[in-house]
Amino acid sequence: MVNKKIYLTPVAASLALTLGLTGCSLFDSEDGASTVPVDPVTPVDPTDVEGTATAEFNVFVSGKAVKGTMRGAELTVKELKDGELIDIAFRSELVSVEEKATSTTESEAIAKAHAQIIAGSPSSLQTADDGTYGFYIDQSFSGALYITVKTTKSSGFIKCDAILGCGSFSAASSLDVNANLKVDFDEWYQDDLTLNVVKEITAQASRNAKGAEGTTKAYTANATIFTSLATELLQAESENGNAINSEVISKASLNTLLLLLGPDAAKEAILLAGDISIGGAIDFTNVGSDDVVNAGTLALINVASTIQNIASNGTGSSLDSVIGVLKEGVSGGAVKGSNNQAVAALAATLQEEVTKTATVFVAIASGDVEAIKNALRDIAPELSDNAISELADKAKEARDEAIEAGATDESTLNDAAEDSKKAVEDLGCTGDECNAGDQALINEGVAQLSEALSNAQTRFATLNDRFEGLNTSLAAVVAAGQTLDTQAQKEAYLQLADGLVVTIGASNLISDITNLIAQVTLIESSAESFTSLTSAAQAVLTGAQSLIQNANTVNSSYVALVASANEELQKALDAFGDGENIAKILAETTLARIVEAQNDFNAQNNTLDNTVEDATSQFAAATDTSALEGALATAQSAVELFGEINNGVSGILSDIALAKTRAESYVSSATDSQKEEAEQILASVQGIESQFNSDLAAFRAKEQSIRALRTQISAGFDVARGKEGTTRLTSIGFVTKDGADAVFNAGEVVYDVVRDIWEQDLGSGLHTGTAPNYPAWTYTYDTDGYRIELTNAQEGTDISAVAQVNSGASSRIILTWSGMLKAVEGQTVEVKSPDLAECERWALGTIETPNASCSVISIDGNIATIEDAKDFEASKAETFNIVEFIDGQYGFNGTMFAELTSVDANGNPSPLFVDDAIEVADVRINGTTQDLVMGLELALRNEDGVDELGMANVTLDLFNGYAFNVNLVDSDAPLVGEVLINNNSSPLKVGDVLEITNGFRVTYIDGVSIDYTDIDFIGQSTNQ
Repeated sequence: MVNKKIYLTPVAASLALTLGLTGCSLFDSEDGASTVPVDPVTPVDPTDVEGTATAEFNVFVSGKAVKGTMRGAELTVKELKDGELIDIAFRSELVSVEEKATSTTESEAIAKAHAQIIAGSPSSLQTADDGTYGFYIDQSFSGALYITVKTTKSSGFIKCDAILGCGSFSAASSLDVNANLKVDFDEWYQDDLTLNVVKEITAQASRNAKGAEGTTKAYTANATIFTSLATELLQAESENGNAINSEVISKASLNTLLLLLGPDAAKEAILLAGDISIGGAIDFTNVGSDDVVNAGTLALINVASTIQNIASNGTGSSLDSVIGVLKEGVSGGAVKGSNNQAVAALAATLQEEVTKTATVFVAIASGDVEAIKNALRDIAPELSDNAISELADKAKEARDEAIEAGATDESTLNDAAEDSKKAVEDLGCTGDECNAGDQALINEGVAQLSEALSNAQTRFATLNDRFEGLNTSLAAVVAAGQTLDTQAQKEAYLQLADGLVVTIGASNLISDITNLIAQVTLIESSAESFTSLTSAAQAVLTGAQSLIQNANTVNSSYVALVASANEELQKALDAFGDGENIAKILAETTLARIVEAQNDFNAQNNTLDNTVEDATSQFAAATDTSALEGALATAQSAVELFGEINNGVSGILSDIALAKTRAESYVSSATDSQKEEAEQILASVQGIESQFNSDLAAFRAKEQSIRALRTQISAGFDVARGKEGTTRLTSIGFVTKDGADAVFNAGEVVYDVVRDIWEQDLGSGLHTGTAPNYPAWTYTYDTDGYRIELTNAQEGTDISAVAQVNSGASSRIILTWSGMLKAVEGQTVEVKSPDLAECERWALGTIETPNASCSVISIDGNIATIEDAKDFEASKAETFNIVEFIDGQYGFNGTMFAELTSVDANGNPSPLFVDDAIEVADVRINGTTQDLVMGLELALRNEDGVDELGMANVTLDLFNGYAFNVNLVDSDAPLVGEVLINNNSSPLKVGDVLEITNGFRVTYIDGVSIDYTDIDFIGQSTNQ
């Protein structure tokens, strides 16, 4: 509100002053008998014009600064506008402010008053011990906030959240908990670190529409490494004169995820694509109920932790300097494959190290301390056993606290760790992968959001059922309180009411609801950002908004439920008269409850022991993968049962403590006649407490052996699946001695004939010949129609091809073909689906995969006919074949692709079909054989007519994700490689491969070596 002051103009003031000084009056009579005095008028100083400015600081902005947690860090707030940082008014508390100022004009006075409000802002704020911060801005403000959080080597503290530590202390420090001069995981330290976050704020229309705690609106603006990188992009947008709105923030968020994490991890972190500042601020040493832990956030944790490791291990580097290099990459549009040498080097190091970090997180998620120790030994062999044990225990504790806080559960955490490990295997993006507007990426993002929403809806249904169960219990309590005529009715009412209050306290329902709301808020934000890109996101957005509303309703209802339950308990207590001993009744009620709880605990514990015994015996008796799978399922049940029992322990301990307090109260208030009974109740409670603590210690001591058993059986199951996969591999005919080589060699025959044709000076018409390098094949060639017919001496073997020439600076000879081929063992192979137009589209790159059998020869020159090719060089030949094995022992339906190039003896590119050239073929085969969906990649070399295998990768997609990989690491050494199978969708190595005579030796991780002497990837075809 602005107060206005009326003042005289200079002319009016002068006139009044003149009249006053002369004593004249317009009302004087001629005789002067009647004079009306006029008071002198003081002129108004132009600088005395007053203006008022007000501000309602009721828009709350809060967040958390994490890399790990930053406590006592300096926080400053500015406005980002046109690339500049401008002072802004804010306060540390909810308040209304009015300032007055004077100036020559009203508008200038108001401006000065506004400046006074800005000047009254704190010079800086500090983050709390948990890294959180909050402040209020005027509800009329609209623009982009630029928040900076900063620590130095002498001010503020950072929590070390890197599992391998955060460097060393320069001297003895009180922060060094174990006095080893190293900044260990979960210790505080000081360093130079600056994080930034940009937040779009919109003005609130109504100054009266205030929400919770008097706020008009609340915003979340976390500060992390990732928001700091996004800030670089947003600042560039602002410098270019663009307004910072939700669409720009979403684009910067998604681009940051793509550039740093890559498409796979970005999809896992899709909940942050709308605004990267509203989530992801998770310190794994201190996870809370409002933290959303999934594969995406774990990927962020892995990367952030790895960045810390790099900063700690680099000479002269700091967190700020490493983040600074990443900022250069993000602002330059490339981290992976960057032209900036420092960025590219950091990206390579980050990729190498993050895989190690992710592997450790998988072990941490398992809760198996020995598995954590083994993972740490693998990546940090220099650490002592004591250091590894200490780290493993700390990591296990952090993992347990995250589950207890309700941020995740054991199953979700295990799956998330595996998925995040897979997601970070290829960090960063290049080329089209970096396009945040790519429709395929957008569609996958919406699909991920839809799946997340569906899971959240299922989770809400479960939480709602739990709430309804408590509500039903409340109804029973209320009903019991309607009739309280007898002592028994009063005691029954009190037991029910007291039990309900205790049950509610142990339910953790409020933390679960809080976590769900946090998760769905992320879904809503991301879905809203996608609505401008695709209409498909609208359904997700609408669903998320509805779910948030429903969850908030349950949240409010839960608060009311708690209040009602406490009211019923008080009413039950009030039902007893002054002469009745309530202390006795409460003590007896709680004692009865803990006796029942102890019995339930013991029964569950016995069930756990039986389950572990069953898993152990099943594992010992297992002789095949099916039996091992059953043993693993039983072991997993044991792990889950342990978790279920353990989750209930805190409630039992709380009730025992309550029973002890009430028993002691009864002893204190008991009359002489009650003393013995009261002391007996107390003794019973103390006995239960002692026995339960003993039983609890024994129970918790079982955890690691149960988890180790699960790990052992899982490893055995994985190895068994690997062995079974390799056995299946040896029985797939076209991978061994049948088929694949027949098709590959047939392609070579076609090339041989085409080359023979162009090297002859053929006239128009029909011609015949023999393939120079494959004399068993004869051919006829029609120069006018470019039609080639090939026949093999072996009955039933023929090829029919038709060609065309696409002329240009670089020309192509395009063929489509079909035929019947014979493999070594006599199996018939059909190459089918000739379609020259389709092949042309493939040759021109219009389509990625043709629905036809094609061959394309690239000629480095402009030709009009096939015969013209003799004057130029062929640089590359490609073939794509649709193939079916139609008889014989093995069936196959699929495709075979090969790309043929040549190099000279020094490895330099060389034309095809020249003397002394080394032919190099990359072969890819995909299809179904023996009900297995499989793929094969081969790298072949042909030098002096001798085939050599340089690389082979075989996958059996529907057989546990089996993969058999071998590579020629050294030309003078045998092929080496590994056997992989999928474990929770992530590849897991189960064996090492070594080439031996006529096959391979696989040494599995259980120490068993098996020779497979019937694997021959090259084979020889009879079609020669």
